[in-house]
Amino acid sequence: MWADLRRLASSLNLLRRREVHGWLANEWKRRQQLTELRRLATDVRISDSVLVIGHAQSRLKLGSRVQVREGSVLAFGDEANGFGNIEIGEGTWIGQYNNLRAGGGDIRIGANCLISQFCTLVASNHAHARGAIIQSQGSDPSRSGVTLGDDVWLGAGVVVTAGASIGDGAVIGANAVVTANVPAYEIWGGVPARRIGVRS
Repeated sequence: MWADLRRLASSLNLLRRREVHGWLANEWKRRQQLTELRRLATDVRISDSVLVIGHAQSRLKLGSRVQVREGSVLAFGDEANGFGNIEIGEGTWIGQYNNLRAGGGDIRIGANCLISQFCTLVASNHAHARGAIIQSQGSDPSRSGVTLGDDVWLGAGVVVTAGASIGDGAVIGANAVVTANVPAYEIWGGVPARRIGVRS
């Protein structure tokens, strides 16, 4: 595959451009990371288009039969905002184009969960004190981490904010924004999310 890409780029005279060299190097590194993740967890399915940012081997724990689908982002943080861990329980499905950001806190997802497409789980927020540039303040330590119990279903487009916890068997409706703790087996929806029912 890489030989084909090089031939194509060469024929288009692109390899003379520095930005193409950078892209190829980044793409090579990303694919090496995915290969290493797959080697460590042989019964896990990770799509070729998953983006991994700030990963170290100790920061990710995947249960058996986990799937992370196309276009999803697993971000573990950076030096400025701190690093976090991502733990995904067995049998959990992470749908297409999800955004898991563990910088400054940990994300723990239980077993047999369904995380629909375009969901965002953010383990920390920026501090935002007046008188200082928000971007320079780093993470807010007062609320961090995201926890999902077992058998949780997040509908498409759900956002789970730092400090929120969702209990076993809970269902969160599409496009909801979870800012509080959701008890087990309750159904929540809306912005901000609130209880709209209970699983029977």
